[in-house]
Amino acid sequence: MKTIKPFSIKATLSTGLVVALLGTTVGCAVVGPGYDNQPVYRGDNNSQNNNFNRVSQQLRQDLRRKGYQVIDIRADSYRGDRALTAYAKKNNQAYELKYTYPTLRLISSSKRAWPDNWGNKSQKNNDRYKENKHQGNYQNGQRYKKGDVEDTIKREARYPTIKRRAINKVRAMGYRVEDIELEEKNKRGVFEIEAKRGSQKYEILLSYPNLDVIKVRKD
Repeated sequence: MKTIKPFSIKATLSTGLVVALLGTTVGCAVVGPGYDNQPVYRGDNNSQNNNFNRVSQQLRQDLRRKGYQVIDIRADSYRGDRALTAYAKKNNQAYELKYTYPTLRLISSSKRAWPDNWGNKSQKNNDRYKENKHQGNYQNGQRYKKGDVEDTIKREARYPTIKRRAINKVRAMGYRVEDIELEEKNKRGVFEIEAKRGSQKYEILLSYPNLDVIKVRKD
């Protein structure tokens, strides 16, 4: 039976220690410096959009319960963090309300002249939808007749549901709906709604199918 020499024992121990140290080093290298063993999160655009829609809808419902007529909710920023800005009306006074995202803590509330707080966006939509109702147009190199888009939309299975949503939205804004028609503007569908608030008549335009407010004017 051979006896292991002291030198061999030391060499074996040294080799084992080196292997252990190398294993530790390799394990650290997998994580990489500066991350403190925490995973890197990369947000998904669809997920972020869904979260924004969910939070903005919650804010819209909260404001309605408080008696506000919500005109628009937009993504914003506050001191480098994401935020939401709501444009709403209450007791014939327009307000701009800023909230933290996604906790919906009120940051600021200020009175605004009506409709300056949402007119810019509405004006862009108005410009986009301006069109002579009797003017012919070309689409994909072919002339199409006025009403083609309207007929196509009305054949959609979702059309009755979206029409009911349009009526409910206008009612939630504080108006009484008297008539609603789908019109074609700039090759897009638009709901033209005749409504009343008190004795005053209004014409309200909502986009199809998103039901964005395009225009509200006294008739």
